[in-house]
Amino acid sequence: MSTITNNEAWTHRKVRRTYLDYFVKNKLNHQEVEGSSIIPRDDPTLLFCNAGMNQFKSALLGEEKRSYSRATSVQPCVRAGGKHNDLDNVGKNGRHLTWFEMLGNWSFGDYGKLETIRMAWDVSVNIFKLDVSRIYVSVYKDDHESYNIWKDIIGVEASHIYRFGDLDKGDDENFWSMGPVGPCGPCTELFYDLGPEAGTSPDDVMGGEGDRYMEYWNNVFMQYNRDEDGKLTPLPALSVDTGMGLERIVMILQDKFSVFDTDCFQAIIKDVAAMVDADPNHPQQKIDLQVIADHIRSLTFVISEGGQFSNEGRGYVLRRILRRAVRHGRRLGFDGPFLWRIAPLVAREFEGVYNLPPHIIENTATTLKDEEERFFRTIDRGMNRIHAMMDQHSQENRKVITGQEAFELYDTFGFPVDLTEIEASERGFSVDTQGFEEEMEAQRARSRQSARFYDNEGGEWVNLREGGGQGFAGYGLSEMTVSIQRYRQEGDRVELILNQTPFYAESGGEVADRGTLTAPSGTVIHIDNVQKVNGIIHHLGQCEIPLNFDQTTELQTWVDEVYRMQKALHHTATHLMHAALKEEVGTHVEQKGSVVEATRLRFDFSHSQILSQSDLGAVESWVNERIRRNELITIEDGVPIAEAQAAGALALFGEKYGDSVRTVQAGDDSFELCGGNHAERTGDIAYFTITSESGVAAGVRRIEAVVGASAERLIQKERGLLRQLGQSLKTDNARLLERTEALQTEVRQLKKALDKARKSGAGVDLDAIIKSATEIGGVPFAAAHVELSDRASLAAAMDKLRERSPKGAFLLVAVEEDSGKVMLTAGIGHELKKDKRFHAGKLISKLSPLVGGRGGGRPDFANGGGTDTSGIEILVQQAAETWASIIA
Repeated sequence: MSTITNNEAWTHRKVRRTYLDYFVKNKLNHQEVEGSSIIPRDDPTLLFCNAGMNQFKSALLGEEKRSYSRATSVQPCVRAGGKHNDLDNVGKNGRHLTWFEMLGNWSFGDYGKLETIRMAWDVSVNIFKLDVSRIYVSVYKDDHESYNIWKDIIGVEASHIYRFGDLDKGDDENFWSMGPVGPCGPCTELFYDLGPEAGTSPDDVMGGEGDRYMEYWNNVFMQYNRDEDGKLTPLPALSVDTGMGLERIVMILQDKFSVFDTDCFQAIIKDVAAMVDADPNHPQQKIDLQVIADHIRSLTFVISEGGQFSNEGRGYVLRRILRRAVRHGRRLGFDGPFLWRIAPLVAREFEGVYNLPPHIIENTATTLKDEEERFFRTIDRGMNRIHAMMDQHSQENRKVITGQEAFELYDTFGFPVDLTEIEASERGFSVDTQGFEEEMEAQRARSRQSARFYDNEGGEWVNLREGGGQGFAGYGLSEMTVSIQRYRQEGDRVELILNQTPFYAESGGEVADRGTLTAPSGTVIHIDNVQKVNGIIHHLGQCEIPLNFDQTTELQTWVDEVYRMQKALHHTATHLMHAALKEEVGTHVEQKGSVVEATRLRFDFSHSQILSQSDLGAVESWVNERIRRNELITIEDGVPIAEAQAAGALALFGEKYGDSVRTVQAGDDSFELCGGNHAERTGDIAYFTITSESGVAAGVRRIEAVVGASAERLIQKERGLLRQLGQSLKTDNARLLERTEALQTEVRQLKKALDKARKSGAGVDLDAIIKSATEIGGVPFAAAHVELSDRASLAAAMDKLRERSPKGAFLLVAVEEDSGKVMLTAGIGHELKKDKRFHAGKLISKLSPLVGGRGGGRPDFANGGGTDTSGIEILVQQAAETWASIIA
């Protein structure tokens, strides 16, 4: 494929380190920056970090000044949802992944195109020693500067330089933009010719969709600002954003045609294959193994950083990844949870690269196993659902599964449409795939709508000054005079960016401050939310008067300090509770999320079991003991991160911190990195009480609690309830438990007596039903609408009928008390079992549609149901005729 020498020496570990060292150690003065969290902490527009530039966005746009103007990094990325979604392509080719690493170097107004291109060429040719004859480059059609640099300075042959894109014709190839307006610019990409062995189709050309020409490095030049009319105006300084896929460059260096054939994946693939004796060279099993190897990397890293399975947003994408991996695993032969066993293999492969300590991997494995167990049960239900669906369609002479039905199977049961098509074709059905795609597109539209945030909705911005918006003036400040950088208004909703602010923006789980901004004219804006987006502080509020500010307008701030203090008390209590959980429940406890409000706190943490009342009591007592000690809260700003961690400060796993941090210490027991508001002394909290404990995801528990005035109000409310209960039960508080237990015993005895009565068929005149039977086909048959409230009672009555009339056949209909749905039960006596004519399941199957339902079962006993009670009378009337047609 290539003339690269010594390719086996280029392990993924060596490539990663070599790349970073080049930019740090060769007098290129780049700052090595740790990759940010896969779960974005300060950009709500993203489900996952999907590019190396995410953490540098505000610096690239000139909105943030950093202590360095050049940077290099290795960024873990996930592309499995939203705009960048490679999920459905993974495994089908050798280059798409959901989790991958992006090597990158950046310039924030420092160097330009010439130095960027020189470094990219130097790394490619002199460091990685790629075959020059196989390197191709692309530039934007009108980017003559980049073209000339490649051709005249670097010396690339003109035949290896391609011009792509044409904005005038709507083709934005090789032209990057953040949106329809704003910073944008051309990019130049490097490709490697993998040779004809990689592909010879019409698409295997430069710029095609084939596999032969592999793009491995993209260099973006942010040099213009595009206005609403599409006009491009040069920016004051050019910034550079580059990205090279680690797995792709490793593939090239190791002389492979697929990233899955490199050491990035091979160890995991071989271990998984050994678990089920799979053949990595078998065409279908190879795809299955590749999907699992990629997906387990995404699952392991996202869950280890706090990701949780759910039915929306990030959690839904995570669930889709797991379900796709499980489907491929089932095809390989896994008949039960298996991904949880592979997560430790991922940690092994990245040992020394990313910090995945044993207790984190253990928790990740537990989370995976719990979700897998649920999904394996779901798949079984899904198989039952699709077959029931086809049974119903067969009765109605329909042979098409609608798009809506296929989407239900996909969305609810995780069934891919191709599996639905396979199951359908085996029974002579087809699937409306176009309707399915329409349902999918409707879901995507809903997803896009839910992803909208402050950056892309609302009125037009009025820009008064450039930059700004990052200055937080401090924790103890409420009133100050500020100027406006920009603002916008739509109806009575207002959004402002100020030169500085005393308002605390929502962060670290603590909700934002609230208060007012007052103009010289007396106009008051009520601020109810403050968010930090890409480092910029956005103030959101309400004002019914149309705003008309200019550069001279100054606003007077007022922060509700009582509200802020109540938040501070709950925030400090959250730290104390975290310490208490580690002390009383176990050192394995890790924070997974939190919400701190003025009236309550919520804390999610890793733990696989329900906390007992004893555990909860111990945590409460531990926290309240520290409150009674009235210990000083010590806060230090600007502490070097290494110094803080060496001193024992607790850093949240998966959270990314800067070089200097803020530490919060409460006495001798709680010491954390934190940027929130806090009490001055633990005694200020007054009292702490837990209000609830619950599970929110596999391996994650949640505690809610209140402190101070909120705790006092809760205690008063609960004491009032106790008094009311005592009055209702005619006892005092001291005997409430005793009285309640006596009532529970009485209820259990009554239920037991009721169940006994139901099992005996009480409430149904069985003799009357038997006497009403009409002889059909030589055996008595009767159908009756009976007054029974649940299926257990209905089944018991049917058993009694079959017992009393061993040569009879019966149908019973009732309405379930709780749901109001129709219940059907049919059965035949034991002496009729040998006669194949008699089939209770067929009777239920034919009659269920009359009440808007479905059903079926064994020849001797069957159940069904429906939702339309108006059809009961007709059903009972037609039962005998239907039975006659079955046994004819």
